[in-house]
Amino acid sequence: MDLKVLKDEYLKVDTDQDDALLKTLITAAKEYIRNGLGRYTEGNEQYALVTGMLVAHWYENRGVYESGVSGSSIPFTIRDQLTQLRYVGVEEDEEDKRVESTINLSSKEKGTG
Repeated sequence: MDLKVLKDEYLKVDTDQDDALLKTLITAAKEYIRNGLGRYTEGNEQYALVTGMLVAHWYENRGVYESGVSGSSIPFTIRDQLTQLRYVGVEEDEEDKRVESTINLSSKEKGTG
């Protein structure tokens, strides 16, 4: 997840004041996903979406909360995305990459047909 994309699209933040915190939250979100699913696939749009959603949630809810208090739990939309990713096999992630790589042929391959 790119810091600029996160700030522009998820948080609507236009200062550099919290960049160090946001970088830490991006790393933490990726680890959170990796710990829960056993993997994190860079370049996958759904992983990027969940990362951005997690960072936005944690950034906007920085306090320490007790169980059952607003802001304390991961929102349903994030949990739902994580559930979907849990059931997408690693093989499917790899297959998506293979399909994309055949679609994006290099200029050398385009002329051979």
